[in-house]
Amino acid sequence: MKKFATEIKWGIRYAFIWILWLFIEKSSGYYEAKISDHALYSLLFLFITAFLYYVAIKEKKNDFFKGEMSWKQGCTTGIFLTIVMAILTPFCQIIFHKAIAPEFFPNMIAYSVSKGNSLETATNYFNLSSYILQNVFSTLSFGVVLSAIVALFLQTKVKK
Repeated sequence: MKKFATEIKWGIRYAFIWILWLFIEKSSGYYEAKISDHALYSLLFLFITAFLYYVAIKEKKNDFFKGEMSWKQGCTTGIFLTIVMAILTPFCQIIFHKAIAPEFFPNMIAYSVSKGNSLETATNYFNLSSYILQNVFSTLSFGVVLSAIVALFLQTKVKK
């Protein structure tokens, strides 16, 4: 378990930071008055996520691999981090949508219908089960790609 301590630690930090981000979205009106800008605003969190991957993989390189890390080791670290994040995603969604912003789905459904979508389509898309699946799969796919990219920059260069 100690072998994956960095990934677990940063996965948990990611979960807390993500909930904080969702709370900031809510407080900024992106679930009500500014709902039309919600999707664009949410994309900004990708930069925070990329930064967290960088810091986590760099910490693993320095502390666990003693400053010498191959691309494969960095990528593997990022993939384990991604798995931890994907496991925590449903819990974050449940906490947020049940306790902090229960108005999110009704507001998104109403907005979607006002833009021409059917009520059935909007209801099928904007619900907790759908969002949990979307977030787990997007976390997994984006995380693997981000792991590979960050590991490429953090790998120890072989001196010739």
